[in-house]
Amino acid sequence: MAIKSSKYKTPMLPYQTLSRFGKQIKIGKPNLRLFYFVAGEENPENLLLIHGLGDEADTWRHVINPLSERFRVFALDLPGFGRSEKPNIDYTPELFSKTIIQFMDQLEINNAILIGSSLGGILSHHFAINHPERVKGLILVGGSLLQPKAMLDLRLIIMSLPIIGKWLYTSLRKDSDKAYATLNNVYYRIHEMPDSDRTFLYNRVNQRVWDDGQRRAYLSTLRKMGPWIKQRQKSLPNQLKNLQIPTLVIRGEKDRLFLEETAQSIIDIQPEAKKATIPNTGHLPQQEDPHAFLEIVTNWINENI
Repeated sequence: MAIKSSKYKTPMLPYQTLSRFGKQIKIGKPNLRLFYFVAGEENPENLLLIHGLGDEADTWRHVINPLSERFRVFALDLPGFGRSEKPNIDYTPELFSKTIIQFMDQLEINNAILIGSSLGGILSHHFAINHPERVKGLILVGGSLLQPKAMLDLRLIIMSLPIIGKWLYTSLRKDSDKAYATLNNVYYRIHEMPDSDRTFLYNRVNQRVWDDGQRRAYLSTLRKMGPWIKQRQKSLPNQLKNLQIPTLVIRGEKDRLFLEETAQSIIDIQPEAKKATIPNTGHLPQQEDPHAFLEIVTNWINENI
């Protein structure tokens, strides 16, 4: 068993192949410093990649470089996560939506194909409804605003509880192996991933656990997101029926968080939506099978954008 160690209270560095793409930018109201990756030459087609809860832009580490051969690729750390600033504020869907629009405005990204993972899929779906003129295409990876049934994950439910959630999150600092084991909830076969991936993920999840600012952002986001999503379900089907943005829903076949029923409900309602399943992957198929992910994404963009 690994013993409690604060050695993970170190700066969160980019995955080694992404270091040269890292940049920082400041956006206003709130005045926040954001970290992001940008790769590829100036291109009519911009891709904006948005990570999930408790993750950061490195979730796209295996697809940024290949995608940049054909597109201009942006991938940001949302406020409170990764290397972006982590102020003591409420982390609400409204904050994240405002961040995305300000990020695009400041970098003069008039429109983009949004690719969102998990929470990033929820935020991208919401963004497309409210700013359709800024979205040329929408790729939802293991997450969507439409949720016919609440996500019944016991660990996330417990984490969302005041006091208990903070205690549970902090308790992972006692054992780095236990912190790493929490990733089994989002990966299907993490033990079969390359050694370089597993080493990276082991260090990264423990860095998250030891980051007080990220703990605060994670718990705040988790508590705010559930009620916000629930409030929108009644009016959402009519909004999606009128959404004419080409949309691709990607689901890992073994995803225990984003269910097949949820993915299919989007296809049934949204007129421009299609679905793709990546076999033998969990909640983060862009990491477990990046080759299949890239093939699906590039083929869909070629055919629909």
